[in-house]
Amino acid sequence: MRGKTERRLALVILLTAILPLASAMMLAYSLLNYASSVWLRPEVEQELERGIELYKDYVRVVKDDMKHQTDAMAGDSALREAAHEGDGPNCGRALDALFPRYAGLVSLAVSDGEDHALASRSRGRPLDEATERELAVRRPLIGSADGRMLVATFAFDRRYEQELERAGATHDTYSHLEKERSRVNSGYFEAFAVLLGITVVATVVLGFFLARGFTVRINRLANAINLVAAGDLDVRVPVTGSDELTELARVFNRMLGEMQQSRARIEYLQRIGAWQEMAQRLAHEIKNPLTPIQLAVQECHRKYGGESPKFRALLDTTLEIVEEEVGTLRRLVGNFSSFARLPHAELREASLRDFLRECSEQLGHIGNEPVEGADDAVLAHDADDVEVRWELPDDPLIVAIDRQMFRRVLVNLVRNAIEAIRGARVDGAEVTSAPARGRVIVRARRDHETVAIVVEDDGPGVADASRERIFDPYFTSKRQGTGLGLAIVKKIVVEHNGSIAAGRSERLGGAEFALVLPLTDSLASRAMRAEESRRESERQSEPAAPSRRPMA
Repeated sequence: MRGKTERRLALVILLTAILPLASAMMLAYSLLNYASSVWLRPEVEQELERGIELYKDYVRVVKDDMKHQTDAMAGDSALREAAHEGDGPNCGRALDALFPRYAGLVSLAVSDGEDHALASRSRGRPLDEATERELAVRRPLIGSADGRMLVATFAFDRRYEQELERAGATHDTYSHLEKERSRVNSGYFEAFAVLLGITVVATVVLGFFLARGFTVRINRLANAINLVAAGDLDVRVPVTGSDELTELARVFNRMLGEMQQSRARIEYLQRIGAWQEMAQRLAHEIKNPLTPIQLAVQECHRKYGGESPKFRALLDTTLEIVEEEVGTLRRLVGNFSSFARLPHAELREASLRDFLRECSEQLGHIGNEPVEGADDAVLAHDADDVEVRWELPDDPLIVAIDRQMFRRVLVNLVRNAIEAIRGARVDGAEVTSAPARGRVIVRARRDHETVAIVVEDDGPGVADASRERIFDPYFTSKRQGTGLGLAIVKKIVVEHNGSIAAGRSERLGGAEFALVLPLTDSLASRAMRAEESRRESERQSEPAAPSRRPMA
């Protein structure tokens, strides 16, 4: 079933095509009637008939005049007497006297009753068939009882006869047109009607075809909006064509992607907030008993005055273990507290190229830090065993970042890469006198409205099974790790309205961490800055909270 929009679009196209054609058809029909009424008028036909009658009258007058001239010549007394006597020479002399008097004569002849010429005269040149027509008039000689005849041949101008024929043909054509006018008008009208019908059919088909291209995409967009209203943000609209609907579909998909990222960002920040609250409580609950435990053990060790070597050794071992484990717990509590007190990012526009240059200058010492928990053989080769290379982009790449917090992100990622490379050597017993240098590369690249910062290494990489959980708090594959480093990294990246993903480096073969941030001129970045402004306004409008005493 065709939709209303499709039918309306087809109707609009149909009317757009029909109205001009129908107007042109009516105008042409009116002009044809007007032209025929102007040219095919009764007055014109009457004038043509009058002209033909004038030509006929003129020709008849000319012929009558030639007959009268012949009658006059037949009544000449000299010619009549000579003919009566049968005197040929005298007849000739009489013809010579008559011939110059009549300009239109071609020849004159006197014949007896048996058509034997007694005498004849001519003008001396033959009849011109192209321009002249012959008219012979026979008249008996007056008073001749033996049948003597005068034969006068005149030259009649053929032009008058031709004009008469042309006038007659024109009159016949005009009369035929007058009779066929209604049929001709009907024929043209029928031709226009057939053309209009073909146009209507073609326009309807074309209209539905063109409208279908729009309505299908509109229906797709409407269905996608319904799914989004139901909570499904994974739907996408196919981007086809090159018109405004195409741009609308592209913006709609981008909006859904940003909504999806915003939802994931909010959910992740809520989840991290819950983890931070739990970390704060754990840090408080663990930190309080640590000092009494350590002091109690130290007091027992100090006050023991016995001479039992075994018990003294037991106390020494116990004190060492307790102090070591308390130190480990204090470090753990410090990590929990640091994670719980992680501040909110305050974003400012900055050049990513300049920021990475500063990081490369300030963080050059990271590659010289020894791996925690390694033995003496590894520590002897730790110095300068990993190369950290910073590949700066050519463009400034303006992004909105918190420089201090984002520097912490890069420090954590680079340090993790170095520790992974060195940890693989410890686990794989690859300690030699001259171990191969590991490589860590930090680079940035632009992708449309975003920029990706990539930290990759040639270490063992991240296991496929761990990639989904590697950013969860307290998940770690290290022997002495807390599982908070990458969680802090992701929280900072998410607060920058970005994303982070772990994978395998095609370039170095190890782990690859790709951080994606929006450029400042992108839609996502503008929305993020608007959200930051709103939060800043809310913080400024809130009354100052009363001071509280710190918890013991």
